[in-house]
Amino acid sequence: MKKILIVEDEKPLARVLSLKLNSAGYLTTTVFNGEEALSILSKDHFDLIILDLVMPKKDGFFILSELNRLGIKTPVVVSSNLSQKEDVDKAKALGAVDYFVKSDITLVDVVAKVKQYLQ
Repeated sequence: MKKILIVEDEKPLARVLSLKLNSAGYLTTTVFNGEEALSILSKDHFDLIILDLVMPKKDGFFILSELNRLGIKTPVVVSSNLSQKEDVDKAKALGAVDYFVKSDITLVDVVAKVKQYLQ
């Protein structure tokens, strides 16, 4: 079973996303800030990371930088409310394989993107 790490500080959204991905056959782990993400990534392997950018303690850009520094090659899909081209470009330059704006995408589309990256 493929494992997905959801890094999202909006707890209701994180729960719904986790439930939807679990029902699609994935094993999810959810953390609510960047420090928790780095802690769990140091101990466990995931097949995909869904990463928010604006979070307490450590933001998503910092997480992307740390993944690079640590040599962690797990694909990262950014899920953010930041829609500026500069933010998208910065996340992709730091290694994100995809980027979507939360308000512009449905949960069904998120699951479809996840399936695309985990095939």
